[in-house]
Amino acid sequence: AGQGWGQAMLQALTKGAFSVGYAIYKTRVGLSLHQKMCSDCAKQPPHSTSTRIPIMPGCHVTIVPILHDNYCFLIVDEESKTCLAVDPADADVALTAIKLEGLTLSGILTTHTHWDHSGGNEAILQKFPDVKVYGSKEDSIPGLTDPIAEGDMFWFPPRATSRDPSLIVQVWEAPCHTRGHLLFLLHENPKLPSETPFETLKSAPLKTLAVFTGDTIFAGGTGKFFEGSAAEMSRILMRVSNLPSNVKVFCGHEYTMSNYKFAAALEPDNGLVMERIKNVKQLRHDRLPTLPSTIGEEIATNPYIRVVISKAVCAKFANLLQESGGAQKHEGGADSVAILAELRRCRDENSLKNKIEEMFDQPRK
Repeated sequence: AGQGWGQAMLQALTKGAFSVGYAIYKTRVGLSLHQKMCSDCAKQPPHSTSTRIPIMPGCHVTIVPILHDNYCFLIVDEESKTCLAVDPADADVALTAIKLEGLTLSGILTTHTHWDHSGGNEAILQKFPDVKVYGSKEDSIPGLTDPIAEGDMFWFPPRATSRDPSLIVQVWEAPCHTRGHLLFLLHENPKLPSETPFETLKSAPLKTLAVFTGDTIFAGGTGKFFEGSAAEMSRILMRVSNLPSNVKVFCGHEYTMSNYKFAAALEPDNGLVMERIKNVKQLRHDRLPTLPSTIGEEIATNPYIRVVISKAVCAKFANLLQESGGAQKHEGGADSVAILAELRRCRDENSLKNKIEEMFDQPRK
């Protein structure tokens, strides 16, 4: 009993220390630390090669590596030479990429408040004060000029720039990693009359091209549930999984290899996971981003999505976690929300470290 009490006390102290540190990180102290990180990273080669991904004729997304493992994205309309920047947390790197393509920045899409996603907003506004900064008012977004919320839509390029915009940006709220986390969907302009109200467009059969998921969904993983619950994340994952399978997924970090090693430890019989690991290994060897993935790939390989959408996978993971001393047994079948919470806990605590090392890190004889 004493050992159990001591372990519980240690966990409480660790959680308390994290809570204090996290609260400090979200203040201007955290911004100072972020700015130092930007300065340090400027002295090193980028972690990946900047890459352009076509999303439809006349539009592409430029993947811009920033910091140690983050990505900023430029959504580019090639005719008007305008762009939206998603999470340009390192202002200098983002503005250099914009200049290299000869673009004009029309707006910033901020997925959430963490400095490694929002830390460049104010510096960009100092140089370009007319740029709009979109984000959630629930998340204390620095430099916020245009608060947005669930279901909001706007044209890109703006109608002031283009009479026939190529894209519609739509906002989905995704509270969990932070309370005000947003996802940004790109839809192709359905070529309805220009005066068509967005309320009508919301019910129109829009062709979705891409989703920018910030730190909510990664290739093969999810972000930590810092300010939310497994139940909230479950609803988000279910909603995203209902997008068309060819929709491109642009996430905020280069975590793909470690995510898929965790996925393989959970599901070693999933050949698609092992194939992804092989492809990711080659991409990282060539210093290329492992993004974007697609909704179809995530449904087939992302364990957090799979546990939410498949009862069979949920039961399989529940048995594995029970054998390893993790999840509690649930009468009448595994509870997907509870198993999702256990998956996240195992990932946070690196509980499958030994199994992952056995599978991938042991020297071959």
